[in-house]
Amino acid sequence: MLLDLTLTPNRSLSRDHARLLVLVVGGLFLLGSIRFLVLGLWPVIPFMVADVALLGWALRSNYRSGGGHERLVLAGDALTLTRVSPWGEAQVEQLEPWYTRVMIEETPLGDARLFLAARGQRLQVGSFLSAPERREVGAVIREALARYRNQMPSTSAMA
Repeated sequence: MLLDLTLTPNRSLSRDHARLLVLVVGGLFLLGSIRFLVLGLWPVIPFMVADVALLGWALRSNYRSGGGHERLVLAGDALTLTRVSPWGEAQVEQLEPWYTRVMIEETPLGDARLFLAARGQRLQVGSFLSAPERREVGAVIREALARYRNQMPSTSAMA
């Protein structure tokens, strides 16, 4: 196997740290709500509870969407791209490694998009990665494809 690469979305907080963040914000809002209650501003308290609930929901949704990944495998005579959604649905695409090109499209804003192209197919890879990570992944794939092409026997040597 010349390449076995698994790409996963980045998350800024671990699950434990996200829970801790929600608890800290909830604790601070609890202290604030006591002050609002003493001042007679009790209508503010439901909005504070809604804020903490929405923060927890947003972080939970963020981690659920991060459950998806992409896996690139170059083995035998196929470059296989397997996309797994956050809900576990897998989509498999196969390309012929001999004809596959790695294309990195630079945008005017400094972003980069990574594509694999072969015989009319064009697949975007690592759309959830940052631009520098896409460039690095593109270089790794390019190197693996070059190794694949170099290990193939030359037809001129066959006589």
